[in-house]
Amino acid sequence: MASDIDSRFFALLHRGAGNAPLDWLMPRLTSLHQRPWFLGALALVCAAVLWKGSPRARAWVLCAIAAVALADMGSHRVIKRWLPRDRPCHSLASGAPVEPGVRLVPGEECPGSRSFPSNHAANTAAAATVGIAFGRSRRRWWWLLLPAVIGYSRIYLGYHYPSDVLGGWAIGTTLGLLAVLPARRWRRAEPPPEGASGS
Repeated sequence: MASDIDSRFFALLHRGAGNAPLDWLMPRLTSLHQRPWFLGALALVCAAVLWKGSPRARAWVLCAIAAVALADMGSHRVIKRWLPRDRPCHSLASGAPVEPGVRLVPGEECPGSRSFPSNHAANTAAAATVGIAFGRSRRRWWWLLLPAVIGYSRIYLGYHYPSDVLGGWAIGTTLGLLAVLPARRWRRAEPPPEGASGS
């Protein structure tokens, strides 16, 4: 069971925000990484950078891959096994009083794995942390939208409590920072683009 504060925020972000446009959008955003076209495009971009990119660009891609892999494995294979917390939507399948009033978007099913932490939140936070670390202009902070949007989609769909997402963000950020440490020299190897502001 979640704490009272966790349940209150879950109710606000999940049931309180429910509407038809978000019911259409959120499942598509949260499962984007499962789309063959998206995976193919991402693989092509990574391959092109590793083949033809600058040392700094190659380091960026390698750090991002390492950070996301560590976040995913650490969350799914380690932490979830230590903390067997039920998802909010598990009550719909089992009838157990996990979280009252959970709604599933039509056509969606509750994932079978445990709830804490959110792998989606951890993975996107890891990727965003690497993006921010390698970015040179103020635009690099746009990377924060990635974990914010995907993290919220998990709560909206009833798959995670807010604390699951916060925990995932903390794990992903930590592992992202660790992943970029060996690449410090490449992060500073190239001057910022002409006209870029801030660093």
